[in-house]
Amino acid sequence: MERVKITQEEQGFRITLSNPKKKNAIDEKMIDEITHFFSSDRNKFSGKNFVVLEGEGDIFCSGGDLNWMLEKGQSDLDTNIIDAIKLAHMYKSIWDCPIPVVLKLLGGAWGGGVGFIAVSDIVIAQKNAKIRLPEVKIGLVPAVISVFLIRKIGLSRFLDLALLAREISAEEGEKFGLVNYTVPKEKVEKITNKIVTELIQTPSYALESTKKLSRLVVNESIESGMKHAAEQIAQARANPETQKKLISFLQKKK
Repeated sequence: MERVKITQEEQGFRITLSNPKKKNAIDEKMIDEITHFFSSDRNKFSGKNFVVLEGEGDIFCSGGDLNWMLEKGQSDLDTNIIDAIKLAHMYKSIWDCPIPVVLKLLGGAWGGGVGFIAVSDIVIAQKNAKIRLPEVKIGLVPAVISVFLIRKIGLSRFLDLALLAREISAEEGEKFGLVNYTVPKEKVEKITNKIVTELIQTPSYALESTKKLSRLVVNESIESGMKHAAEQIAQARANPETQKKLISFLQKKK
């Protein structure tokens, strides 16, 4: 079963996370499908003006699938690191997209779901949507997404979210620089379409040049950051205490 639905429109693409039963949780299959779309045949973006990234159902993305995280944590360290690097490359493939990525945030984004916000260019959020980095509460680290999130909102705000694991609203997320527009749920699609229309009316080469410039400015040492982050999350997932917490959490959830 596909984890991601891809719809090509006249001037761009619509990418829909499609695992609503699990609140669009990130797993290996989703990682592969998203990375493939953004990394393969980059010529498909030529002359296009936008990518809309959204989630099926009422929740954009609940973060990493805990069963998948538990399984990877039980692998040997080298295998664990390779898997974490795959996750990092998924985010980087979106970060490197040559045309604007517009994200629709409905319901909320937790953990790895916040990573999608970090690598998108324009975020339109439902007014009462929730944002949270809960990793430290179960012994994990928001490692991979930190490479991009710190670049988006700065170190101080990242540490506020990451160390306290506190949940913030979309309105506060706008103050943090995570969200660009906060609107009532029924207006999210309307505002998204309005922004897409603005992008369509802009020369595609100008959009690409502006994105390229922005990445050149902030991309310094991103590769080394990704490697270090992958090692950190791999070690955290394999920690016996974290494994116990994940098992305990999954049992309570059931």
